[in-house]
Amino acid sequence: MKMLKITISAVLVSSFLLSGCSEPKEPAEVELRLIETTDLHAYMLGYDYFQQQPTDSYGLVHTAALIHEARAENPNNFLVDNGDLIQGSAFGDWVARNGVEYVAENAHPIIRALNYLEYDLGNMGNHEFNYGLEFLQASVGGAEFPYISANVFHADSVADSGKVSSGWDNPMFEPYVILAKQMQDQHGNAHEIKVGFIGFLPPQIVRWDQQHLAGKVRVRDMVEAAEYFIPKMRAEGADVVVAVPHSGLRIYDNYPQFAEQASYQLAGVEGIDAILFGHQHQLFPGSEGYNDLPEVDNEAGYVRGVPAVAPGYWGDHLGIIDLQLQHNGTGWSVTGSSVAVRPVDERKDSELEAMLIAEHEETVVMLNEPLGEVGERISTLFARIEPSTAVQLINDAQTWLVKSLQERGDIAADLPVLSAAAPFRNGFQSAEDYTVIEAGAFTLGNLVDLYVYPNTLQVVEVTGAQLVEWLEMSALAYEQIVPEMSEPQTLFTGNPSFNFDVLSGLEYRFDLAQPARYNVHGDLLNADARRVVDVMYAGEPLNLEQRFLVAVNNYRAGGGGGFPGLDGTTIVHSSGEEVRQVIADYAREMTAANDGVLPLNLAHNWSLFIPPGVILEFRGNNSTAGIEEAKKITNVEKYAEDSQGYAIYYLQPE
Repeated sequence: MKMLKITISAVLVSSFLLSGCSEPKEPAEVELRLIETTDLHAYMLGYDYFQQQPTDSYGLVHTAALIHEARAENPNNFLVDNGDLIQGSAFGDWVARNGVEYVAENAHPIIRALNYLEYDLGNMGNHEFNYGLEFLQASVGGAEFPYISANVFHADSVADSGKVSSGWDNPMFEPYVILAKQMQDQHGNAHEIKVGFIGFLPPQIVRWDQQHLAGKVRVRDMVEAAEYFIPKMRAEGADVVVAVPHSGLRIYDNYPQFAEQASYQLAGVEGIDAILFGHQHQLFPGSEGYNDLPEVDNEAGYVRGVPAVAPGYWGDHLGIIDLQLQHNGTGWSVTGSSVAVRPVDERKDSELEAMLIAEHEETVVMLNEPLGEVGERISTLFARIEPSTAVQLINDAQTWLVKSLQERGDIAADLPVLSAAAPFRNGFQSAEDYTVIEAGAFTLGNLVDLYVYPNTLQVVEVTGAQLVEWLEMSALAYEQIVPEMSEPQTLFTGNPSFNFDVLSGLEYRFDLAQPARYNVHGDLLNADARRVVDVMYAGEPLNLEQRFLVAVNNYRAGGGGGFPGLDGTTIVHSSGEEVRQVIADYAREMTAANDGVLPLNLAHNWSLFIPPGVILEFRGNNSTAGIEEAKKITNVEKYAEDSQGYAIYYLQPE
């Protein structure tokens, strides 16, 4: 017994001495980097297709330089694209023009670019559906990485299509993926870490692209999809879960099912470690619109405590989230994080550029196909101050087509025809974001400048009363003016110019002293408010019961923008023709009949009523053309410039 006691004591002493000499074993730590692009909109090269000149402000060849840099800094990374990838620039239009067979045989050049950069996965955006399902499937079929979307599904029937609240079967893409990579910890030891990615897109696709999706697609709410699938991802072994919503930030008093902007609400779903978002073409952290939102840190990049990033649009920034992971003995947990958006510069990936140069050059050739001559400048420079030549041209072309449909007997011939169009490029995105087509040759490239989106033409049948409500939504472009105030007042709200519809064939005024009738989502705010006044048709006060045909794009006809009465139910004809093609056909016919010159007769059919003594301030174009056009407007005067390159103008009553 005594010897046994000594032996045990000796072992204990030895063990104590040995443990005292060893360094304490610390937990394994891994820094995981998430890298995001979003809303590239087919801007591959650093090239401005509107001005037809190079730029180093955007384009994937410039973003690629940042991607290479970010990967070199941390090899423990995943590279993700968050959608709105294949549509939005002339480059994307050129590919679509070549059709399904081209992308099936050659692989979509944009997808080839992402393959070259070794993207880990892609998420679907809403604009992926603009060219139809067959083109989309052929395009992503060439991807060497998975595509995800957790809230879009194949429909079994017309009754099963659209926005639905039940069923998770038959997804159009994988709802999520769990990707495993070997990653090194702080000691250089390798660990397999499984990162789950789940994607979401706006349910509104079934309205915006109903000509392609009706009866074929059903969508679920984004938050409901997250709550259903994320527990499954965790159960399947995801160490980290990353949400990839093609959706922006918005705070709701009561979250509406099928909301378009749901990233804030997704941040409240249990089990999400990081969010890579997009869709709004904003920077997070950074854009002013995200300031002062509850539980949103617009400096450090956190939404409800979850690290989140949104890297702008067209490849002008790269988004990065760094997650610090620690192994606790049973699994990995996130112990820290940091967020950054990096702007592009003159650096570029020359090899990627060389891969795409042939398609780019073909795109430029396409843009320079002549349509005729224009005798005056066509622009949107002051398109929300007074009627513009750019919007006039769109409305003239749309009206021309609908009247031809009446002549052929395709639609009712006994109803008067109006047209609705908006100034897409009116400074919303930048100080250069304006349509300016100088007098002279008019080409297909000018159409890309004039009409940014591949919308198709549709015809709705509405009453005079519905037309007035339509225009009340356009009136949301303007702040309510205080007539008694002598100091300068801000004129424009932040409502995008593509929601400022001009209705040709009517005459009307906006009374800016009146409050808004609707909010930006089409909800009635003030039943007694009327900002649209003195509405006339054919020289007489508008008959509110009279019925009209209105030529309009599929986005608005299907409910885009939340305009009251426009939800797809009033559509009486869907031509299937792109509005840009309609304008091209109209231009060819009109120039052929007018000695090669496109006639343009500007109708001054709407105006702003400004109380006497009021001074209104607005940001506008600061180019030579902008200043020239301002001088033609007797009550507009430039008085300053701001740090973003805009001119600051005063507008006063005559």
